[in-house]
Amino acid sequence: MSARGDEAAATLARLGLDPEAVRAGRVGADAVAPLLAGADGAALAAALGELPSPEVAALLVALEPRAAERAVRKGIRRALYRLRQRGVPVPEPPAPAGTPRTPAAPEAEGFLSLFDGRGDRLIWIVRPLPSGGTFLVAAQVNEPEGLRDLSAGEASRKQIRAARQKLEADSDMRLVAADWRTLDALLVEAHARAGGGTVRERDYLRLRPRLTSEPPRPPAEPVSARVAAPGAEESAALASGSAALLEERELRGWLPAPEAAAPFVEEIAGLRDSPLVLSRLAEEERVREVLGRAARTLFPPAVLARRLAGTAYLLAETGRALAARRALAVALVLGARGADAMEIPLVAALVERAVGGLLAQATARTEEERRGTLVVTPGQFLRDRSSSRRGRTPG
Repeated sequence: MSARGDEAAATLARLGLDPEAVRAGRVGADAVAPLLAGADGAALAAALGELPSPEVAALLVALEPRAAERAVRKGIRRALYRLRQRGVPVPEPPAPAGTPRTPAAPEAEGFLSLFDGRGDRLIWIVRPLPSGGTFLVAAQVNEPEGLRDLSAGEASRKQIRAARQKLEADSDMRLVAADWRTLDALLVEAHARAGGGTVRERDYLRLRPRLTSEPPRPPAEPVSARVAAPGAEESAALASGSAALLEERELRGWLPAPEAAAPFVEEIAGLRDSPLVLSRLAEEERVREVLGRAARTLFPPAVLARRLAGTAYLLAETGRALAARRALAVALVLGARGADAMEIPLVAALVERAVGGLLAQATARTEEERRGTLVVTPGQFLRDRSSSRRGRTPG
């Protein structure tokens, strides 16, 4: 034992305490507290600081609130500091009796919209402030390009409610409640997809500390407890009736920009002007090949699957369970099938609307002069195919 240790042991013995019993924690605070008064109290604190054990640290923590004199309390704190320097763990002091517990911070809220035809959707996160107001983060996110626009600021709940009502009235875009931590993870992912830079309009990580200090979750679309995800066999049956999803008003606008579909329209229209007279089967095969490439380009399977998974949540939360399960089923089948996406009725219907509508306009001028020919034009093929699909009963 060092000289300071010998001196500490002598002090404890003088005060009637067994140093080894104190070190082992066999002496409680009730037995030691009466010795804290006067000069003996400061000497006792210094002596305890020379006994490096967790039990002594706990004893000092228990004694500090019982010390009436300031000098003794300072001596106890110096002793605890010395124990920490020597690697002894020091417990946190207990909260004083009657001290009110700090209330938990108000929970944030999240809101999510459906995707539009360009793959954009809105994400809102609202965090209540201690002052009584709220902090709102409003983002526009694209699948697959990431974060496109971001704004934030303080507002009252009344203002936020009015903004939601105006958004729904002006654009028919409904915001549905979703777990804010899930949406936070989607925004972190969208920030990275957009390049992860510090452009103010797209720097979510600059604003995130005002919402939370927790690490983000892994990114994933929200899951509704209202609808169970279908299995593989059931997904195939649900996907067979998936064209009915286009009857939902939110999905009717899921069409690419005309300039994106234009190359495929021109290619199919070029078959009409070809000097070669093709048989019906040959022409249909050529059209199918073009439509297949259009599907992969205009509606990439992974992108469409992600959009449908997000859409399924909102369909479920707004009471459309069958439509939600169809959307989940198509997302599952797309993930497994990929290259055969045109075999999924929803994908075929989307492509035919995107390409067939423009093609019908392009061929309208020549339809009259071609009337009576035995050769079927791609436009006729598309319209016939759409008509036959509409005549079927969805599965």
